[in-house]
This record gives sequence, structure tokens and C-alpha cells, in this order.
Amino acid sequence: MATVSFWGGVGVIGSSKILIEQDGWRVLLDFGLDYTPGAGPFRAGIRPRTGRELYDRLLTGLAPRIPHVYRSDLVEGTGLEGGTDGKTALFITHAHLDHMGLIGFVDPVLPMYASPETIRLVQALASAGDRVEGGDPVFRPLAAREPVQVGPLRVTRYDVDHDVAGASGYRVETENGVLAFTGDIRLHGRHPERSLRFAEAVRGARALVIEGTTLSMGFRNPVRTEQEVDALFEEALAQTPGLVMVSLYPRNVERVEAFSAAAARHGRSLLWPAMQARALSAWFDKEMPDWGSPALSEDIRRHPEQFVVQLAGYDIPWMLDFDPGPGSIYVHANGEPLGAYDPLWDVLQDWLRMRHVPFWSIGTSGHASPDDLNRLVSIVHPEILFPLHSQEPDRLLPPPGVERWLPERGRFYNLAGRR
Repeated sequence: MATVSFWGGVGVIGSSKILIEQDGWRVLLDFGLDYTPGAGPFRAGIRPRTGRELYDRLLTGLAPRIPHVYRSDLVEGTGLEGGTDGKTALFITHAHLDHMGLIGFVDPVLPMYASPETIRLVQALASAGDRVEGGDPVFRPLAAREPVQVGPLRVTRYDVDHDVAGASGYRVETENGVLAFTGDIRLHGRHPERSLRFAEAVRGARALVIEGTTLSMGFRNPVRTEQEVDALFEEALAQTPGLVMVSLYPRNVERVEAFSAAAARHGRSLLWPAMQARALSAWFDKEMPDWGSPALSEDIRRHPEQFVVQLAGYDIPWMLDFDPGPGSIYVHANGEPLGAYDPLWDVLQDWLRMRHVPFWSIGTSGHASPDDLNRLVSIVHPEILFPLHSQEPDRLLPPPGVERWLPERGRFYNLAGRR
């Protein structure tokens, strides 16, 4: 008998952790952190204690109490058994912290798989000082469609489209049929064919676990393609005589490449904060310029029409050095702050009003729209549907013949048919 249980992503966006078990063997899909800006015990500057990050997260319920996953030295005093049992493997869908933010605490002997692109991106970030908590993870690269046997469980990785390189979905074959997990997925990005191929590959699965990020967002946000985002950025460059400030997510390296090329076509250099510049330089294997030197700040003030400046999150006060004047603009393209739910969002708006800088949002989601979620479910047409990674999973209504089970954290579901 095979079971599945959910240790994150239940009623929240992100924090995915899915455990599939059969005959004492275990497959763990994703090992992410909760992402709830402005909520939870760690907010308003309160962070887990240095050196005790996992301990604090375990005792506050922000890391799952799953035995034989974590390093033994990190779980002392928690009552949890550390070290691998030799019968567990971890598979990561992509390099976003809500899917892999806990992997630095994993016992390095436990096999941990991801796409080659995901591994390279995590390593590029680490080389710039942007490491996951706990320590550098030990990965095993897994090619697309190359199966891995974990005892009686057979796991195959597939490429899917998301707003980060190397995004994956997984097919897990159990004695009670296939369980498929989309990871984060969309159909309006640069590679919709990847997501569609995955859906076809798991057609008729016993169970489909699908992300549902946009279910609570309705149709309030435009569903643009990445090509439409590129065109809007070109428009901003063409119409702005002064400084263009931008906030884009640097892990979306395809958009980084597209925006850099667009800036160059308009005679501008796209400049980055120092840590992001180092990470992107490692990824692209070429120098990505940063805006940190006083001399460059002077150049930006004198010749704003020659630059695009990535200015996101807590870097906003650097706007004072750049002195954006009339004719400047701030372009938000899914960077930090990530949305109106983020406490930094209102702070950013206050700064822009204070400096009289117009704001233009041109991004698009890394997650499938409600219509496209329904399309993917219809293609797969599983026997059981588990909506996850959503604040309102009950809004995903299955087609006739598909039974929907709404996951509960820590509850075991029997894939033979009983909870």
C-alpha cells in the first residue's frame, strides 16, 4: 500500500513538502520554506537565531518533524531522529526558497536530486553569498525522463515551464498507480510545450498534485506572455528620457537576459546590486555590472538616460544617490516587493510618491491562470486531484470523473482509495 502526506503548502502559497511512502521506502518531493511576508512568528525583523535556525523552525512548526531527513547534529534536543535511514530520497522541483529553502539542513548522505539547471543556479547564488540556511546542499543531477528507483518507487523528472530555469514536475510510480506533482507550472511563459508534455506524460495518473497559486487571485491580474512583458519593457525604454529603475526577480534568468539585451538596444546599461551582479555573472559566465561605486552613482546622476538600475526590496533608499528627476520611471516586473501582500509594497509606493516617480507594473505570473489549471487537470484527468500551494484550493473544481481530495497537513492518504 502506498500513502501520500503533505507537510507544507496546505492553505498557503509555497512551502511544498510531499511525502510518498511504500514498504518502508520514502520519496520526498520538495522541501520548502513558508513564505508569508508580514505573518508568522518570524517577522518585523525577528529571525531564527544564528546557528539554531532549524531548531527554532522545528519548535515553531515552520519545519516538518519528519524523522531521518535532517543532519543529526541539528536536531539534538528536539526529540526528532536525524540522519538518513537509507530508504529515503529527496527530489526538488526548482530553485525558489518556498520549494527548497530547507535543503541546507538535510543529511548530506540522503540522496537529493534536481535538474542540472537548478543545481547550477543554486551554486551560482551560493558563490555570491546568497546561500540557503544550514549549509551548502549536496545534489545529484537528474536528467529529464531519466528514472530513479527508490526501493519499489520509481521517480521520473520532466521539464516544465515556470519563471526560473530548470523547473521540474515529477512522476512517481507506486504499487497503487502514478502520483504526479506539477511543482510550479504555467502555460503562458516562454516554454508552454514543456508543461503540456508533462501533462501528457502523466495522463490518467492515479493522483495529481497541482499547484493552485492563482486560484485566490481570480482574474484581477493580466495573464501576459513573457514576450508581452519584453515588449512593455521596450516601450518603457523608448518613452523614458530619464532613469529607468526596475524590479525584476533575478532568478528569472531568461527575463534578465531579455531585459539586458533590450537595455543595450536602447543605449543603456542594466546595473545590479553587488550580490545579484555576482550571482548573475556566475550564471552567465560573464561580468554583469553593479551600481555600487560612488563614481558610477555620479555617472547615473549626470547621464540617467544611459542606465537601467535594478532597485528592489531593501535597496530602495539608494534612490537618493541616483536622484531620479523628471522623466524617470520605476518599472515593476515581479521583483521584490513581490506584491501588495508584502509589507514592503506600501513602503516602495511611499518612496516613489516622495520622489515624484511614476510606477508601472508590467510583469506576469510564474503560475498558471485558473483557466490553465483547469486545462492541465483536464489533460491529465487523474482519478484523484490534490490542489496544493494555494490559499483557496477548494476553488479548483475537478472535471466529471475526477475525485478531489483537499489535503490536510500531516494526514496520510491511502492511494489505494482510503484516507
